[in-house]
Amino acid sequence: MTADRASVEAMAAELHRARLERTTVPTFTARPGGLDTATAYAVQEAGIALRESDGERVVGGKLGFTSEAMRRAMGVDSPNYGWLTDAMLVDGDEVDLDGLIHPKVEPEIAFVLGRDLVGPGLTAADVLAATRAVAPCLEVVDSRYEGFRFRAEDNIADDSSAGRVVLGEPVDLADLAGADLRLVGCVVTVDGAMAHTAAGAAAHDDPAAAVAWMANACGRRLPAGAVVISGGLTPPVDLLEGTTVVVELDRLGTTRAHAVRPSTVPSEHREQPCRS
Repeated sequence: MTADRASVEAMAAELHRARLERTTVPTFTARPGGLDTATAYAVQEAGIALRESDGERVVGGKLGFTSEAMRRAMGVDSPNYGWLTDAMLVDGDEVDLDGLIHPKVEPEIAFVLGRDLVGPGLTAADVLAATRAVAPCLEVVDSRYEGFRFRAEDNIADDSSAGRVVLGEPVDLADLAGADLRLVGCVVTVDGAMAHTAAGAAAHDDPAAAVAWMANACGRRLPAGAVVISGGLTPPVDLLEGTTVVVELDRLGTTRAHAVRPSTVPSEHREQPCRS
């Protein structure tokens, strides 16, 4: 049963505080009354509204559970989606751990839309026709639940574990000469050592099909200029202080994320403000 509006807003506020204060909360599915999918998406929507009220702006979307293996592990039969705000986009390649709880990073293919996508009924071909560019991407996922353990509905309510996004340089789709994104090779290294390999098909069998699924399911327009990240291609990597994760995607290029924790830098080494 879908929860009443007051309960939805209370759950959204609890997750919002947990993110701001870098604390964790128990899962909602383990509490009396549980949590169903419809309520979870309502909580997600209310949480995004709280971020917007704090001055953030929605700039795109994200896919979760696009891997068949992950769906089997979570006991679900479809992906889920969440939303990206401008505050999630990393400027450069340094990821500030002070704003996160227990971050993990995974490689993805990002789509930059050249025109609006409005479902239902969209296909992967429709997504490619609406796409201006694609880019290598590292998504930093960060759950607000205790121990990074949750069920699918909890994950939806928590904006599909959205944390940060490191985008590489976009490549115009026209320059890829019809390359099949399902066959794009992916290599992930951690501190210089190879950790994982995959191909684009790891995202819902086709990353463009994953984006189509979101556009059809979300019930709202994905506008031109939006960035949609299409789902993890490999298992996530723990992002610890000092760790550098690099993803190389065939023909799309490379991007990296380097984890820093400014609060551990001695004050005498921190950049001091200019004084007149």
